[in-house]
Amino acid sequence: MAIIRNPLFYEYHTFASMSPEAKKNLHKGIQWGLDARRATIFFRRASVVKDALAKGETPAIKIFGDFSPNTSDHSVITPYHKQLESQKDNLRPGESIDNSLSHKAMTHNRGNLIEDFVAIIDIDAGGVDQGTDIIKLPFIPKELNYNSESTFVAVKPIGANNPRYQFTGAEDKLEFEIDWYSFDEDRRDVITNCRKIESLSKADAYTGNPHRVILQWGASDILFSAHEFIITSASYRLTQFSKGHYSSGGELKLTHMLPVQAYQRVTLSRITSANLSKVEIEYVEDTLYTRNI
Repeated sequence: MAIIRNPLFYEYHTFASMSPEAKKNLHKGIQWGLDARRATIFFRRASVVKDALAKGETPAIKIFGDFSPNTSDHSVITPYHKQLESQKDNLRPGESIDNSLSHKAMTHNRGNLIEDFVAIIDIDAGGVDQGTDIIKLPFIPKELNYNSESTFVAVKPIGANNPRYQFTGAEDKLEFEIDWYSFDEDRRDVITNCRKIESLSKADAYTGNPHRVILQWGASDILFSAHEFIITSASYRLTQFSKGHYSSGGELKLTHMLPVQAYQRVTLSRITSANLSKVEIEYVEDTLYTRNI
């Protein structure tokens, strides 16, 4: 937990030349601020506990005490965890047996657009939650690199041989390479697709934020069914430039030195509207409820 200090705390230690009486008054002001903060926290906890008891529910917190990693009292946490575990195999919000769209990003009406291919789907194509744009990948990526990085800060108590670790946050990134190969006679499709993915990693000038995307992995869409991303990197390298080629009818087609192939390295960073629980992180969609296309 971050320690939020009153600005007067720094002033107290900065003005060493203050008179004893001034320091005493300053100390009183600091102590008053800390006492007021403690009282506010106390009354907030008491209000939450009172409301929960009035509804016949188990309070999520206690008025006194804390729930740091060192506590041995799990009486409040355990029932909630068991509740989540019991729901693990149930249908998720927005999901039904006929339609296994399992999270908010998947509730968009894609209709018959779901086919057995890999695609990056822009879910903000017409504005936030307004329409979708499907970018079909020509080949299945050879590998996926899912990087889950957690950040801990070492807190070293005086005299302790080993530090304590405070969890400060985490980040999940998915990296893979798209192999774009030209199927159009004018060879414009390769650079067009590269720049389309690139545009999703950036804002729309000053008028709009970068769009959110989901990664469809086949018709069943099990692998990333509960994942929503933003594209944070979309670098690419272009290869096999050609001035022109002969069509099947023997006609010379100019291609203006456009690339025949490109390799685009894409990084997707996972985003969520709420802090995921352990059960939600572990969740893998049950094949029993996947859509049969």
